[in-house]
Amino acid sequence: MTDRDRITETEYIDGEVMPDDGPQLGLTRTGDTLPAITAIADQWAEASTRDGQRKRDLVRDKVSALTGDGDTLGFFAYTGKPLAEAGPDDVSAWQHYLADSGLAPSTIYARVSRVSAFYRWLMKHGRAAANPTTEARPKAPKPYQNRKAQALDDGDVKALLAHVSALAGSGDNLPAMRDYALLLMYFNTGKRRAEVINLTAGDVKVNGVLKIRTREKGGNYRTTRINNPATLEALTAYLAATGRDLATMKPSDPLWLRHDRAASGAEAVTSHGFVKQLKRYAKAAGLGDIHLHQTRHTVARKLAEQYHDVGIVQSQLGHADRRTTEVYTGRLTEQADYVSDVTGDWNF
Repeated sequence: MTDRDRITETEYIDGEVMPDDGPQLGLTRTGDTLPAITAIADQWAEASTRDGQRKRDLVRDKVSALTGDGDTLGFFAYTGKPLAEAGPDDVSAWQHYLADSGLAPSTIYARVSRVSAFYRWLMKHGRAAANPTTEARPKAPKPYQNRKAQALDDGDVKALLAHVSALAGSGDNLPAMRDYALLLMYFNTGKRRAEVINLTAGDVKVNGVLKIRTREKGGNYRTTRINNPATLEALTAYLAATGRDLATMKPSDPLWLRHDRAASGAEAVTSHGFVKQLKRYAKAAGLGDIHLHQTRHTVARKLAEQYHDVGIVQSQLGHADRRTTEVYTGRLTEQADYVSDVTGDWNF
C-alpha cells in the first residue's frame, strides 16, 4: 500500500501528506529554491505576526533572517540548501558567519530564534521532520548586556541633537524637523520606541504645557507631562511646516508622517524608517552606530546620576519589575525626578 492509498481526509502535494488545514506550500523536499523558500517564509511571517502598526517591520525582519535582504546574512541565502537538508552544522556555521560579519550576539540569537520558530511551524504542518537549530542554538545573551543597553554620554547627546537641529533649522527639511521633535521627545521622556512613534493627534494635549498619552507595555495607558519647552517648540514647528494643527486634526491622525517619495498622503512613518534616519544622523555627528533604545538608557542614566531613589526611575520608565530598573541604573546611586528637569543641560 502506498502513502497515497493511506490518505484519509488529507491532500497529497508533491509527494507529501499535508493536513487539509495546513498551508498549501507545494514544494518538493529536495527542490526548494531561494525564491520558493521566500514565498513560504512570507506565509509564516504573516501568519505568526499579530496585527499592529509594527507588523510590516516585524514581517520583514522575520523573512530577512531566513532569506536575507539581498545579502547572504539570511540562513537559506547563506547555506543554499533546501528546507529538509539544512542541519545543525549549517546553523553553527551560519552563526560564525554572522559573528564574523559584525552582528551582535543578541542579533544572532534573534535570527536563530526566528529560524527555529519557522521550522516549528513547518513541522506543525508536516513540511519538515526536524528542527536544525535544536542542537546548535546559541545561549541567550544576558539581558541588556549589549550595545542597545549602553547609555549615551552628554557629549554624544549634544552632538546628535545639534546635528539634527541644524538640518531642521532650514524650515524646509521635513524629515529632519520631524526627527528632531521625535528625538527631543524620546530624550525628554525615556519612552519606549513604539510609545512615541505611534502617537496620534488624540494622544497629544497642549494647555500651557505639552502632555502625551501613551499605551505602555502591558496595555496600560499613561499621561506624561513634558516640561522641556524645546520639545513643544519643535513639535509645533513640525506640525506647522506640514500644514497641520492639533486643534483641527482628527484624533486618529498620525503625529509623525512619512516624507519620502513613496509615501501616499498622510501616511505614518514606521519605526524602521525613523531608525534608519537616526543611524545616518549619528554617523554624520561622529557617534558611529547607535540604537534608538539607547535614548531610554540615557534617560535612566541622567535620572540615576542626580537622584537617590530607584523607585522614581522605575516609575518614570514604566517598569513593572524593580529588578529591570536596577539593570538600567547598574551601580549608579543617583537618580532623578522629572526627566525634563535633568535634561536641561543638553541646551535643547
